[in-house]
Amino acid sequence: MHYTAKLTKEKDGGFSVEFPDIEGCFSEGDSLEEALLMAKDALELTLRDVFDGEPLPASKTKPNHSKGLYSIDVDPELAVALTLAAYRGAKPQSIAAKEMGMQPQAYQRLEDPSANLSVKMLHRIANYIGKKLEISFK
Repeated sequence: MHYTAKLTKEKDGGFSVEFPDIEGCFSEGDSLEEALLMAKDALELTLRDVFDGEPLPASKTKPNHSKGLYSIDVDPELAVALTLAAYRGAKPQSIAAKEMGMQPQAYQRLEDPSANLSVKMLHRIANYIGKKLEISFK
């Protein structure tokens, strides 16, 4: 999962950061490298706080470095947790657990970004949400 950040060079130095596809997500940095790191932090904090259990906004803006548009990857663990929570929506975790054939406590861990999920469990999650699990090493 990724979103595109727009970095703008400021007149007094540094860069401001905004995400065209995520309203209210901003940051800044003194250098390009720092601005990109701060962009990742701002993105992940916003996704955790604003979209927890809500449908995630579509990533529509395409990266283009010449226009200051940079792709920012979301940590995979957070992406899985947010995707699963968004799929579940307002449904209680206990119901989702029952649908997946697991204990509620086990399901609850799936929506924890710090969970260490196996490939087998990721495959199970993908099946539950009607997706296909694809793993690639680029």
